[in-house]
Amino acid sequence: MLEIKTQQLTPDILPVFLYKYRSWEDNYHRRIITHQEIYFAQPSSFNDPFDGNIPIRWDLLTYEDCFQKNLELVQMLQKDEPLHRQKLVAKRITDSKQLWHPDTIKKESPQDIEKWDRIIGLLSLSEKRDDILMWSHYSNFHKGFVVGFHTNSLLNHYDFDFIGKVKYQEDYPLISGYNDTDERFKKKFFTKSNAWSYENEWRLSKNHITNRIIKLKKESFAEIVIGCQMGQNEKTKIIKEIRDSFGDNIKILEAKKSEENFKLEFIEL
Repeated sequence: MLEIKTQQLTPDILPVFLYKYRSWEDNYHRRIITHQEIYFAQPSSFNDPFDGNIPIRWDLLTYEDCFQKNLELVQMLQKDEPLHRQKLVAKRITDSKQLWHPDTIKKESPQDIEKWDRIIGLLSLSEKRDDILMWSHYSNFHKGFVVGFHTNSLLNHYDFDFIGKVKYQEDYPLISGYNDTDERFKKKFFTKSNAWSYENEWRLSKNHITNRIIKLKKESFAEIVIGCQMGQNEKTKIIKEIRDSFGDNIKILEAKKSEENFKLEFIEL
């Protein structure tokens, strides 16, 4: 039940830039600048225990659901047969419990979810670079940095499988085995509680992943923003690393606290 279709397009309107919040204190995070490396994480590593851990409810399929699924298979294999014969074969298969039948289908197990965890890689990005909470939670209390990417470059220059906006909702999602593969995938890995909506998250997925570290082209990078609380020594170091890696081909900004609002302002260095 781990079949995944490849789909790069999304019905959502893509933002021009997508951002990754990073901590300068973390040597692995620095490699996004020094080596242009990004990491496609396992869902189990996320800070939300529900994230990617919502089971597919195969056990909710009815006899009629299973008959329809078996009929779809029969119609692919016996496409020249008349419909009434196809239905007879599908009923015989369903009644014999050979393929789809409610008695043979169970709720997705923890072991099944672990299989997903091994083959799925996800990169979490945000459409905002100025969220105060995001800077606090993911960029070391504003002492870190944010990397901005050209979204079209991420979409068109790599073999990532899906880019999409995370859907935030109050209700716990019901993922039925009757949903098609893409729908199940999006509900499982692109749905989160409303509590996380401030993140304005978009995700890239790499399915059946073998190497979780991906090196990006330098032209995929649009800008790097330095946090408003970063010390002067660290600021000097990060600017040098940026220039050593990108030369003058990237914009460097510094976040500043507004003197009139609870907002961040940005100046170009």
